[in-house]
Amino acid sequence: MGYRSEVVLAVSKDLMPHFLTVLAKEPEVRTLVFQHYSTLNEDWDGEGTFLVAWKEIKWYPNRAPIAAIEGFIEACEDNLIEGFDTQDQGDHMRFVRLGEDNDDYQEKGTFHDWDIFMNRTLSYAMRPSSHSVLGLDKRGGTWYSGGRD
Repeated sequence: MGYRSEVVLAVSKDLMPHFLTVLAKEPEVRTLVFQHYSTLNEDWDGEGTFLVAWKEIKWYPNRAPIAAIEGFIEACEDNLIEGFDTQDQGDHMRFVRLGEDNDDYQEKGTFHDWDIFMNRTLSYAMRPSSHSVLGLDKRGGTWYSGGRD
């Protein structure tokens, strides 16, 4: 059990060497990224963008691999990545986390923010009954209303 999240992280080709440094320093991060992913694409946009996604992950900041990834994200947000010469390092990564609770949502960085964003939907199954309160009947797998075939 435990609280679960859905997480997406995208890192630009230019910023990727700095993310690889995080992976090199933390074996648990390498395992999380390269073995426990839901989606992994090393050229997601055809321009060398690295994208990793996790579904149903226990994203607890007190866990070492999560803390290391969040440290990288915060360093990008605060323009603290040494040797990466750009004013807006957050423009080179995108992080989105959606928790189980309706108000638990995080997004950081602006990289591909038009492609990576939250989209909540409400789903339900249609269950036809033996009778219709609206005067509909079912013929050949399709619902019809009075007189229309």
